[in-house]
Amino acid sequence: MPDAPPDPVQLAGLRRGLMIGSGLVMFAFLTCHLTNLALGLHSVALMDSWRWALSGLWTGPVMRVVLGTALVLHFSMALVTIYCRNTLRLPSYDMAQLVAGVLIVPLLAPHVFGIMAYHPLGLVPTYDLVLRYFWTLSPFDGLRQVVMLVVAWLHGTIGVYTWLRSRDGSARSLRVFYPFVVIVPVLALLGYVEAGRQIIPVAEGGGGYVMAQDPNAAGIQVAPQEAAQIVAQAKRNGILTGEVALVLVALAFAARALRIAAQKQGQVQVTYLGRRKASFAAQSGLTLLEMARLNDVPHANVCRGRGRCGTCRVRVLQGAQQLPPPDAREQKVLDHWNAAPNERLACQLLPDHGFLEVERVVQPDYSDLDYSAARTKSTLPQGNTP
Repeated sequence: MPDAPPDPVQLAGLRRGLMIGSGLVMFAFLTCHLTNLALGLHSVALMDSWRWALSGLWTGPVMRVVLGTALVLHFSMALVTIYCRNTLRLPSYDMAQLVAGVLIVPLLAPHVFGIMAYHPLGLVPTYDLVLRYFWTLSPFDGLRQVVMLVVAWLHGTIGVYTWLRSRDGSARSLRVFYPFVVIVPVLALLGYVEAGRQIIPVAEGGGGYVMAQDPNAAGIQVAPQEAAQIVAQAKRNGILTGEVALVLVALAFAARALRIAAQKQGQVQVTYLGRRKASFAAQSGLTLLEMARLNDVPHANVCRGRGRCGTCRVRVLQGAQQLPPPDAREQKVLDHWNAAPNERLACQLLPDHGFLEVERVVQPDYSDLDYSAARTKSTLPQGNTP
């Protein structure tokens, strides 16, 4: 017998799990790196003394494979997500995360290959050496590194924030998360600047920080011509990796455009009842939530259309007979909220023709605190139904 086709719901769940898991690994790495930089507020010596436990933790053979695998998986799942998007009319959070995600690899690759070049040069990538390079030899690379950290932190915090919002106890978690995402990068940037202030006088011939027992005191351990070739190759590899990443992103967008163009287009007439009435026509191929966004119809969606929270639920008043039944993932969320038989998730509902009349179960001004309380009780707080 031929193998059964893969279950799209299971594939979506697998993709979502790989995206979240790989993202959390990289966010942990970034947090360690920024924490290490923050120690520069005290001294470069303290940064180097903690390098083995914070940044160095990820340079061992096992963790290096884990981190590299997470980066490849996360980028691959991001390409699939771009391909699967029905519309690029996104909430500001998602658009910021998308743009930041596209920029990470081109910004990160030169730094990664630069650090990898230290070993064949016979050097140890201490903070003393790296900071001296960023602050005195190549300030442009130092600025690019700062931009990369800010972009990566923005991308990671939006992803973790979205994940936390749709979990039980999200209000308690977010009370800790909000100050954390501000304090860590601010302290890291201040630490980077203070460490540079300690390094620069040494380069100018004055006083300043001098590393005790510097493993790089003997300098580069290869011939100048060979060293120049190693550095040039590292730069080429970094640029090429960034270019390949951008080409893959462009191909994902192109494949998405072809997929949408090949879809059979139908017309759907949608009417929203309740306190904020709206009526519009939309092309098929979009979820009801995406249709609402394109037509500027406000809609509660705590998880921003990922099928996790249930706050985008609608009651289908007319047109239910022409709708596809909920899949396993949608049904699980509906069951959690003890939803009525005529309730559906707007972010999962794909109407393809005809007339649809709905009303929101949850009002658009629904808050994270309301959601956290309601999820714990599996009921809606008073005052949030139409």
